[in-house]
Amino acid sequence: MKDLGVFCGTFNPIHWGHLLMAESARDQFNLEKILLVTSKNPPHRHTDLLDGELRHHLVESAASENPFFEPSRLELDRQGPSYTVDTLRHLTKLYGETVRLNLIIGEDNVQYLCQWHESDELFQLCRILVAPRESRPEPPGSGSSSAKSLLSDIAHLEMIRCPHVDISSSVIRQRLRSGASVLYHVPAVVNQVLLSNRYYL
Repeated sequence: MKDLGVFCGTFNPIHWGHLLMAESARDQFNLEKILLVTSKNPPHRHTDLLDGELRHHLVESAASENPFFEPSRLELDRQGPSYTVDTLRHLTKLYGETVRLNLIIGEDNVQYLCQWHESDELFQLCRILVAPRESRPEPPGSGSSSAKSLLSDIAHLEMIRCPHVDISSSVIRQRLRSGASVLYHVPAVVNQVLLSNRYYL
């Protein structure tokens, strides 16, 4: 069975922390590739959100140097709110039973998973790979019991061994508006697009 990574997000904008999570998951779990799915209309986000097409262009730029990263327009091209379970359903039909879907999320989202739209089906459609909120001095393969224990009876969770990078999209937007540099918060190609188009100003 092949394993496919699925990383859904607003990517508002995409930054090195997102890319490090994705690459760490790909390497640790031997994922064939990772779909970077840009959310068009996330139910939980209504303000300070760059247009979906512009955010997706940033995702395409960020992914251009990694052959294992594939930007996906799946949610941009679908009408209505961007529910992750709908994306997983579509990918299940597209790839069939020979591919296992691996949903990549941050550890701060684990406590809310049961509140996600149709979470019961979501848990059946994928394995969930969780990036820790902070770096942990754990040996390879140990992982964090805190995140797993929350949903261990109803979902398949695995922890990603990933260095913690204290970068967030909200801080990047604030820095851009204050005139501060975001180079090395984001890839150089993304930085160039942000500055040349004066995004978030």
